Amino acid sequence: MVLCHVEILAASQAGAHGIVTQVGTTFVLLLLAAAVLAFCKRTKLPFTVMLVLVGVGLAHLAGWGPAFLRAFADFRISPEVILFVFLPTLIFESAFNLEARRLQHNLLPVLTLAIPGLLLSTAIIGAIVAVLTGIPLVAALLLGAILSATDPVAVIALFKQLGAPKRLTVLVEGESLFNDATALVVAGILVEAAMGGASAAAAFHGVLEFLVVFFGGALVGLVLAGAFGFVLGKVGRDPFIEVSLTTILAYASFLIAEHVLHVSGVMATVVAGLLMGGWGRTKISPYVAGYLPHFWEFLAYVANALIFLLVGLSVVLTELWNAIGVLACAVLAMLAVQRKVPNRCRT
Repeated sequence: MVLCHVEILAASQAGAHGIVTQVGTTFVLLLLAAAVLAFCKRTKLPFTVMLVLVGVGLAHLAGWGPAFLRAFADFRISPEVILFVFLPTLIFESAFNLEARRLQHNLLPVLTLAIPGLLLSTAIIGAIVAVLTGIPLVAALLLGAILSATDPVAVIALFKQLGAPKRLTVLVEGESLFNDATALVVAGILVEAAMGGASAAAAFHGVLEFLVVFFGGALVGLVLAGAFGFVLGKVGRDPFIEVSLTTILAYASFLIAEHVLHVSGVMATVVAGLLMGGWGRTKISPYVAGYLPHFWEFLAYVANALIFLLVGLSVVLTELWNAIGVLACAVLAMLAVQRKVPNRCRT
């Protein structure tokens, strides 16, 4: 009995030590991110790129540096946490802070770039990579879908520094929101095609599935945002309830769409964020409406910082060098897309 108690105590202490290590490493990474942000503001360097480089440096130092650096090299966050915790935060923040009226006026070019533009980009990148590297076409198209969903963080920061026209910022931000949904849906269909084989029937089924998943997610976001907006209008001016309801909306729209109804969680969160950032603001007290953008901006900063640091920590330089040929082909394909897609999608 005593031996059993000792074993339980030892296991509990080991688990506690693991949790302490994870929490401590997370906060050190956030401290590094804050230092990188301060450095980038002084030097005008792109924040996300510097985070990746810092992560690569930490992972490289962990191999021969002090023992405490080993915790950084071993630090991992499961893909489910990134998908269901970080992703809704990033999407809802971008959608909520985007000017809905400006997006409405530019909706046609945004959707043109986000759907036909991304599909064309996927096809061009996939075809070039497949021809130059010998990678199977479906796998090359999957790579094309992943690469076509660009991250506008550094671009938007550069626009702000240069004083670019507001419409250009709205086009880039709006397109990035919708192309994430398009890319995830296309990637899921391509994975199924790779596992089940390609055929005309499978292609037709893929197109039908894309329409259902994409617009089904938008409908989920619309319904939930309307319901939460109605509730917000009835609860009175209570900051804790209002902030809680908008937070629940961000995650509930993603979870219900993605996990329960099997439609696009990204589209659900995009539409919910856009509706709450426009019509929904009239249901929120003025004090909370002024505070919410800063609240979501901070959450998005934390998510971005951890994601890009983790990307850097996961990079293995030897494997990166061994794949330099494929990487060069992918870069060439993306440069080709930059010349073709804007010309075909210009409105």
